[in-house]
Amino acid sequence: MEDKKAFERKHFFINRELQGRYMLTFLIPMLILLVFMLFTLYIATQSVIGAATRIVKEDIENTITAQLQDKTEPVIGDYEGAFDNIRDYLRTFETNPRYRKAFLSTLLWVFGAGVLIVIVQIVLLTIFISHKIAGPLYRLEKVCHALIEGNYNERVKLRKGDEMQNLAQLMESVIQLTKERLVTLRDEKDEKKRAELVSSLRL
Repeated sequence: MEDKKAFERKHFFINRELQGRYMLTFLIPMLILLVFMLFTLYIATQSVIGAATRIVKEDIENTITAQLQDKTEPVIGDYEGAFDNIRDYLRTFETNPRYRKAFLSTLLWVFGAGVLIVIVQIVLLTIFISHKIAGPLYRLEKVCHALIEGNYNERVKLRKGDEMQNLAQLMESVIQLTKERLVTLRDEKDEKKRAELVSSLRL
């Protein structure tokens, strides 16, 4: 129980520089994504309003034309009939198949393009981030396998811009010091000095 408590993390910011860099790496694209989604929503809204207005205008014009086309001298009753038809049309406008089709096609086009761009952005972002982490991890694994096989000539070299540079330098120092100790033990002829070297190690 005590060992478990000893490893509990009390601070979330252990490496402020590394964590801050990754916070910005995620935060900036997410803000751009939010702005893009708001812009997409605005475009979709404007497109839907434009499509609805166009359909209403066309249908009202068609209703008035159909009601009054045979009337050479329309009377008030003709206009009232046209008005009633328009009112009924507007009351049932939301079930208009032309409006629904235009509405759905607009949403599919705008949001489909938006979702595609978002997916491409997320894929590129994950590739970029994983590349900076996966590359160093792969290199560290290769060095560890070489050490297990007894090869102390491996070097931990990471590319510029890769993460875990501090860990790579630390591991490089560990390999170098371990190699020097092993060489000293191998080449030391004096048994007393060899015993001192062995006793200085915590094995």
